[in-house]
Amino acid sequence: MVGTHRCLDFVNTEIIERGRRVDLLRDFADLVGWLEQAHVLSGARAKQMLRRWGRTSNGAGALSEARAFRRVLREMVEGIVHGKRPSALVLDKINALLRCRTGDVALVRTRHGFERRVSFQPRDPRHLLVPLAESASDLLCHGDLSLILKCENPRCILYFYDATKNHARRWCSMAVCGNRMKVAAHYRRRRRSLTASGGRTGRRRLTPQ
Repeated sequence: MVGTHRCLDFVNTEIIERGRRVDLLRDFADLVGWLEQAHVLSGARAKQMLRRWGRTSNGAGALSEARAFRRVLREMVEGIVHGKRPSALVLDKINALLRCRTGDVALVRTRHGFERRVSFQPRDPRHLLVPLAESASDLLCHGDLSLILKCENPRCILYFYDATKNHARRWCSMAVCGNRMKVAAHYRRRRRSLTASGGRTGRRRLTPQ
């Protein structure tokens, strides 16, 4: 979860591993597990969804629709990074899911007064994607789109929203891509320095005494 926004984290369920593109959503259980990890579903609700739709055609259909919506979100994010406005097709897909909103509304007492709370109640497997559409809508309406960035590692396909104070974030993860790119940059600088000084970067050759 490096995207800062839920919809970006969902786009990031496709990664590059050992030079190959890997889909982290291999089945409906993976989708439900990710939604639990992203705090869309509670543990109890996730188990309920698996009992209801796991290993069914409904679950398989929801997974297929989730992957299709992920492609839409990736198109949206890639376009924004390159200075393009989201297409009408992207907005239509988001709006189609927003129209599927379901939930129970309750008025609850708080320490400072009252609050209206909406509990997520998916009644169809497609409804599991509604919070992702809501996240995308929130990002487009309230986010600074110039802060949606791609990791600067050219081999990485992850995106994030730069919420750092000075907006200087460059990597999906400093511990992974950031460290790799720093090591690579250090190696390139060392090679240039050795080349400029006439040094050798290859293996030392031993000569007989």
